[in-house]
Amino acid sequence: MVGGSILGWVLLLSMVGLLVAVGWWQWKAYVTLDRRIEQGDDTLLHSASTRVETVLDAPLGSVVVPYVPAQLVPVAQQPPNQPPPY
Repeated sequence: MVGGSILGWVLLLSMVGLLVAVGWWQWKAYVTLDRRIEQGDDTLLHSASTRVETVLDAPLGSVVVPYVPAQLVPVAQQPPNQPPPY
């Protein structure tokens, strides 16, 4: 019975270790993603490890089209004392 008890403890500890490792990996991924978003990392648009599901800061009517690469569009500067176009 001692051999079975030891095997049970080894399996239990390995499963708990696996659970802790997966939890740590997910936490690290979320922290890294949050940091990259805060820094405005534009490589997130082209990264294979991220998928854009919702655009929170875009003009009204903007949509996310799958499988179309995103491109940065230069913004024209408004002359001083001119109201922005709506």
